[in-house]
Amino acid sequence: MVDFIAPFLIIFLSIYGLLFKKHIISKIIALDVLNTGIVFLFVVIASKIGNAPPLKGSGNYVDPFPQAVIITSIVIGFATISLLLSITMIVVEKKRKKDLNEIEKE
Repeated sequence: MVDFIAPFLIIFLSIYGLLFKKHIISKIIALDVLNTGIVFLFVVIASKIGNAPPLKGSGNYVDPFPQAVIITSIVIGFATISLLLSITMIVVEKKRKKDLNEIEKE
């Protein structure tokens, strides 16, 4: 049960950053931390005692499916953060402001 505290703490702190920070880069960093927290939670849930490769006949093995999902999630998270940073650079260059409240007022 103690293993679940750290990922939830990371997730809640990143949600706080998404909701209450006004700087664009702070929100993007919070979104990246949220992705990391969810990956961490998935790893904690999917971890098993077994450490043998998934071959026929071995009873205590590691399931390869969660590992494939985690790798896909990491790649999608990287692509999303890269796209967000590119769009942020364009918006900040055009508006010359970094605070979301000021950008939304225009």
